[in-house]
Amino acid sequence: MNIAANEAGPGRSRRVWFKIFAGRLALVLFLFAAAGVAAAGETNYVCIVCGKGPLTGQIWLHPRGPICVDCEKIQEHCSICGLPVKDGDGHIKTADGRFICKFDKASAVLTLDQAKALFDQTRDDVVDLYGRTFALKDPDVTVNLFDVDYWSEKGQANSLHKFGFANTRKTAAGHCTHEVIMLSGRTREELLPVAAHEYTHLWINENRPDSHVIDGDTIEGICELTAYKLMVQKKLPAMQKRILENPYTNGKIKTLIAVEREGGTDYVLNWVKKGTAETFDDDATLAPIPAPVERSAPFVATPVLLPVALKFSGLLTIGKNRQAVINGVAFGVGDQKQIKLRNKTVLVRCHEIQNDAVVLQLNESPDRITMKKGQEKLPP
Repeated sequence: MNIAANEAGPGRSRRVWFKIFAGRLALVLFLFAAAGVAAAGETNYVCIVCGKGPLTGQIWLHPRGPICVDCEKIQEHCSICGLPVKDGDGHIKTADGRFICKFDKASAVLTLDQAKALFDQTRDDVVDLYGRTFALKDPDVTVNLFDVDYWSEKGQANSLHKFGFANTRKTAAGHCTHEVIMLSGRTREELLPVAAHEYTHLWINENRPDSHVIDGDTIEGICELTAYKLMVQKKLPAMQKRILENPYTNGKIKTLIAVEREGGTDYVLNWVKKGTAETFDDDATLAPIPAPVERSAPFVATPVLLPVALKFSGLLTIGKNRQAVINGVAFGVGDQKQIKLRNKTVLVRCHEIQNDAVVLQLNESPDRITMKKGQEKLPP
């Protein structure tokens, strides 16, 4: 999207363009007229990408700082903030080909261990926020990461605005097996509300009776309410604003915030368990809900299904160093780590990383195996 506007000031004229990267972040180009070139020089702008400066004439302003005309023409951009990236500037490249700039890489969630830790902490935070009634009866949750390649394989390349998904499988006895997957290569700040949102889906899946049919937008609104309240608690106004402005719930998030303010969180949760309507009134009129009847005996958690094979997902490039991602665990050359599979735990040592393959040693065997990107292999 491009928007042009004219501004005038004493002794100079200025034209401003806005250019959108990654669907949300803007670069602003300042083009100083001949009479105002000195004004640009006085600012002592230095390009945040290449270090060139002081800049004069055309100057692109990214939220992180000034960018020169040459760097603005770079085709590769950070997938998080839209900043141009170039060789040697400290950025990283993910296994699925996305770039993450030097500023965002420190907070990016890139490994399965990072994702699990973030989800577990978020679960604790929202249960503390809502109370023990918000704890899962079947607490085991399998957490996985997905990337752009995975999403493209599912034929959903145009829906990559979704950063997470949740799934619950129920047995005939009512026991639940939960799974959450989140998009790799996003910042912790971005994935905190995602984790809160997806956890709420799991709670709804456990507690909503089949007889209570809830409108899809209302379900998403309840999940976004949890994310919003967590962002309020953590004092992250930018994320609060993003949740409120996101069209994903078709406005139901604002209705749910009004309902929660009038009736409290317990009312919303109780409505999921005992209500009969498909949605809340737009004016947030509350109807009485019967008190919940707690189960006398808790469910016994069902085992989490781990993969049976090793899978080489691809490479993670950090500067000049490359890491191979196997079952969500990152390996550098010489690294030795344990990977839990369904029937065993495998000791994996990385011996060599090639452009599209990795050479591994399993359980200290004298033999080595080579795995291509995307290949799965059963350990001996």
